Amino acid sequence: MSLSMRYLFAVALFAGSFEALAAIWLNAPIVAGQITAGVFAAVFLGCAWAMHARRSFAAATVIALFLLIDVAGVPFYTKTGPIDWVVQLTFGAVGLVGLAAWVNLLRARRHPVVAAQT
Repeated sequence: MSLSMRYLFAVALFAGSFEALAAIWLNAPIVAGQITAGVFAAVFLGCAWAMHARRSFAAATVIALFLLIDVAGVPFYTKTGPIDWVVQLTFGAVGLVGLAAWVNLLRARRHPVVAAQT
């Protein structure tokens, strides 16, 4: 497994765990927020398993798409205090690391010589 794939795997595990916790303890006024977080957790963790077990590039791409949705939503999430700001900005930064790893995977996939060196 390449270094970029390892980074994306770690980000997927982190994001999936965070979303699973959010699905359980989220103080959403409606249940739809908890269901959405649960779906995101299932996708992140399921795709992380597929990446690890099968080295699936398709799973890596699904992770990247869900990270893009999460990172794009960070400015719109409700932040009620400093802890919310820290948590959301940290999650956004981790998401950006995952997206950068996916872009590097795309580059390596396009140029097999680079993939052999990583």
